Amino acid sequence: MDKISVKVLRDLANNPSIVEIMKNNRKITATFDPKYGLVLEGPGGLLPSVAEILQMAYPYEMPLISRPAWYDRNSTPKADTFDALRDPHSIVTRITYTVPANKVAMVELLEQRSQRDEVATTPGNVITRWIYTIYGEPEVNIMDTRHKGNAVGDTAEKQLGAALMLFTGDILEGKTADTSTAGKISYKMAYKLTEFDV
Repeated sequence: MDKISVKVLRDLANNPSIVEIMKNNRKITATFDPKYGLVLEGPGGLLPSVAEILQMAYPYEMPLISRPAWYDRNSTPKADTFDALRDPHSIVTRITYTVPANKVAMVELLEQRSQRDEVATTPGNVITRWIYTIYGEPEVNIMDTRHKGNAVGDTAEKQLGAALMLFTGDILEGKTADTSTAGKISYKMAYKLTEFDV
């Protein structure tokens, strides 16, 4: 009898040398071995394909299709930060990300923070904002902070509370504005996401 540990199969699932064709009426037995874990046995040393064995061993975990899960489709982490001290200004885009062709992106972190570093002559609205534009659609304000405090150290900040899925051509933009007269604000905006193949 041939024995194959499922622990080993997970690492060898894409190795064609161990993939065999499933035959009618093949009997498969499963036992637990302290050394190997779950062991599957077939008569005459013949076993089904690796995908079929894993499907039997993990019926609720393995997809019925052979396509890899999104996190196995050439996943690539991306991150960027805008961190600077600025004078009052009208709305300005500080940081941008566009999903490339044939990619999808899962945003895991969006962060924005503004803090007064110098007292203003006349305080105005200090704004940080993340804008999301679905490809071909109008932009949407998905996260916004405002404060009008004029004491050094006055702060407003916010973080994304859940993952956000972006598709080819979608755009994320981090923007800032300050309608005060004089005084400086320290801004920080950042994103972290993972791209993967469609």
